[in-house]
Amino acid sequence: MHKAVTSETSPKVNSISRRFSYTLISILTLLLIAFAAVAIVVDINRIENEMQKRLDNAIMFARNSLPTPLWNMNYLVVNDFVDALFLDESIVHVRISWKDQLITEKNRSGFIIKEDQPGAPQQSFKDADLIAKSSDIYFKDSVISKILIVMSRENVKKQVLIQIYSTIALLILIIAAIWLTSIFITRRYISSPLLKLQESASLIARGDLDTYVDKSSSDEIGALAQHLDVMRGSIKQLFAELQESKDKLEDYSRTLEHKVELRTRELAQSVEELKALGEVSQAVSSILDLETVLTSIVRHAVQLSKTDAGTIYEFDEAEGVFVPRINYGAQADLIEALRESRLRVGDRTVIGQAAVKRTPSQIPDLADVPDYPLAYVQQAGYRALLAIPLLREDRIIGGLVVRRKAAGEFPAPVLDLLQAFASQSVLAIHNARLFREIEEKGRELESANQHKSEFLANMSHELRTPLNAILGYTELILDNIYGAVPGKIQEVLERLEKNGRHLLNLINDVLDLSKIEAGRLTLSLNEYSMEEVVKTVSTSVEALVADKDLKLKVEFPNDLTIGKGDEQRIAQVVLNLVGNAIKFADEGEVKIEVNVANETFLVSVHDTGPGITEANQQKIFDEFQQADGSSTRKKGGTGLGLSISKKIIDMHGGRIWVESTLGKGSIFRFTLPIRVEKQRKQA
Repeated sequence: MHKAVTSETSPKVNSISRRFSYTLISILTLLLIAFAAVAIVVDINRIENEMQKRLDNAIMFARNSLPTPLWNMNYLVVNDFVDALFLDESIVHVRISWKDQLITEKNRSGFIIKEDQPGAPQQSFKDADLIAKSSDIYFKDSVISKILIVMSRENVKKQVLIQIYSTIALLILIIAAIWLTSIFITRRYISSPLLKLQESASLIARGDLDTYVDKSSSDEIGALAQHLDVMRGSIKQLFAELQESKDKLEDYSRTLEHKVELRTRELAQSVEELKALGEVSQAVSSILDLETVLTSIVRHAVQLSKTDAGTIYEFDEAEGVFVPRINYGAQADLIEALRESRLRVGDRTVIGQAAVKRTPSQIPDLADVPDYPLAYVQQAGYRALLAIPLLREDRIIGGLVVRRKAAGEFPAPVLDLLQAFASQSVLAIHNARLFREIEEKGRELESANQHKSEFLANMSHELRTPLNAILGYTELILDNIYGAVPGKIQEVLERLEKNGRHLLNLINDVLDLSKIEAGRLTLSLNEYSMEEVVKTVSTSVEALVADKDLKLKVEFPNDLTIGKGDEQRIAQVVLNLVGNAIKFADEGEVKIEVNVANETFLVSVHDTGPGITEANQQKIFDEFQQADGSSTRKKGGTGLGLSISKKIIDMHGGRIWVESTLGKGSIFRFTLPIRVEKQRKQA
């Protein structure tokens, strides 16, 4: 059997025979309903007329039978006559009266006759189901009585209903007979051949080219069947030629699609797991907040393991209990219960067993463990549990637990994946502990550094006092205060004074640095003139410039505004920069330039020295750092000047930097707010 390429079902076909049958039955039904309605109306009128005739006959009978008994006042005969009238089941009330005097009256049981006024015409009865008629009774042309007869239409209604039901039943039987007859005829001669032909065509359309086509009919349907069978043969021949190659192609396609789908799922799962592990690894290595890292770990663990909730425990070695650190996907009441639990190594919980075995532990179905210690876990709807111990050098530091609401064993890939997350959790907890230790050590080092700075500040002060005394006495000796000094001693004393000055500058730098680090250096904020500061510095270095045969240029705008700051410290910074420029420039010039912009001083010191490499441009502002830090450097110095200058500028709220190119000199610049209102706190 040949199968079609597609498996689409044939479109729904409306049956011709069914439509013909429905049309015929509908027309006949409408005609029969109209006929039945007319018959019912005729019967109702006929029964109503018969009832009126019976009432008229009763009145006439009373006129003929009652005059004599009433004249003779033989009421026994009258009552017998009334009883005789009640043999007609339709009569429900009879009353015989004379003027206002009631002679006799009788009601049928169950009927209550109401009229607006006694003796009124029959139209006055309130009940529409009653029909009444009254008449005078004469005796020898004289009215001797009046009779009222009331009949009920209830029996008429019953007869009408019976007639209607009979008509409807007959109508249904006729319609059913017509329907069965039309169905039989159309199905036998139209529907059945067409359905066979349709079934054959549908099978051919679905690819069943060996199906039988009934060609026995000699009418138009038979001719259509013959053409369909010819078409079937042609298609079968064509499919026979293509079927072999088609089967091979389909088989190869199915195999390839299955392999690709399987491999795609595996790769997608692997990519997702690797991505999650990458994110967790990055978080472990770059984020110091343990809560954030563990939250990321447990979230990925729950999502990739297709579980419903998870918890990371940290083991408290002091108390020997597991403390829930991070929960994901759990309800608030379960989290509160877990916090109150005190799980220990070796207890009957899943994490207690994993910790004592040092391997993953799982419970595929809590229903099989009725005495599980944490009953509220199953009450929360969880059925399967898996715990991974967190180990570092075979020492328990915590555990990872995932919970699933569906029962079943966790497969090996899930165990491997969660063990990878457990390893990341171990690193995160270990890093957090190390970070806490580092913070504690940092605080201790900060305290020690503070003590060191205070010690250096105190020692520098103690060293500077006797050194100033030595320099003072040396100057007095050189000035011959204590008498003439021999030439040889004069030269030694000059070297002594020079080295003493150098040592004093070094001690002053150390003292300033120590005060800054100890937080004891404060700015004396007063109004000052930047012009006077620059002029004072240029005057103090004139001798140094002359000794090296350099040119010193000073440029600043006219009417330079007055600033507010620590004039002495600002002068110290400018002097330090200019001194360095003179020290490193062997020829050319040194230029001091001052500009004002946006309520800020910009001071620049240019030199024609050897320049500074890009790598050293940031380092030179650190303590004890120089552009040439080798033991063979030509220029002296402690490497504190620029560091102190940077700290002084920072305390003023400014910024200092250098622009330099090797072989083309350097430009040191710093900015200062024109008016410094408050000293900046040093970090």
